Amino acid sequence: MKILDKNKLIFYIGDHHGDWENLFRVVNRIKLEHCYLISVGDSGIGFRRQTEQLENINNLNERFKKLDIIFMSIRGNHDDPSYFKGDNRICLDNFELIEDYSIYEHNSKQIQFIGGATSIDRSKRMEGISYWSGEGLNFNKDKLRKVDTLVTHTAPPWCFPQKFNKMVYDWAKDDSYLLEELILEREVMGEIFKVCQPSLHLYGHFHDSWNKEINDCKHILLNINEIWSMI
Repeated sequence: MKILDKNKLIFYIGDHHGDWENLFRVVNRIKLEHCYLISVGDSGIGFRRQTEQLENINNLNERFKKLDIIFMSIRGNHDDPSYFKGDNRICLDNFELIEDYSIYEHNSKQIQFIGGATSIDRSKRMEGISYWSGEGLNFNKDKLRKVDTLVTHTAPPWCFPQKFNKMVYDWAKDDSYLLEELILEREVMGEIFKVCQPSLHLYGHFHDSWNKEINDCKHILLNINEIWSMI
């Protein structure tokens, strides 16, 4: 378990899809510094060639270092999973990609991170370039723990949105298993909650803003570049 610096506050940010300049504009506008900035996924990691991607990450690491911000991100569906696990995982001083099911501790509170989701537009994407077959939620019950906070990319079925919109149905016309997999993914997240029992849950993926307390857990959906903290 990794222990985070209790003297740094944690801020969470919604999907930004690799638009780092816009992210830094948001950070500068609210004068964010001396903190952890944790993304709920879709940081756009992997859409560049490997050498260019690693150079970009090193540059981002230096930019965050100047602000004394440690940027961290779980895996979204628009991220190459290979950068988030094993020997290839990115873990620099001020830029870290979090492996699925990792548990970190901050001020005696435990946080579990579980990335992944299904792209509704996967049928138009290119494998290994703009889509990765391992993008979805990978269920590993043995690694689940009861925690205070759960950070995921997608959400259980009782969270917003509870119904598919027209866009999903349109993409499903060319992807026969899409609806079935989306339903299953949300149900699996429900099983994850039975074990983790968090009092706080943050997620992204759905490009909207919503929050509600359900069964003693406060759920927070972060919109694109939306920043949230407990302060």
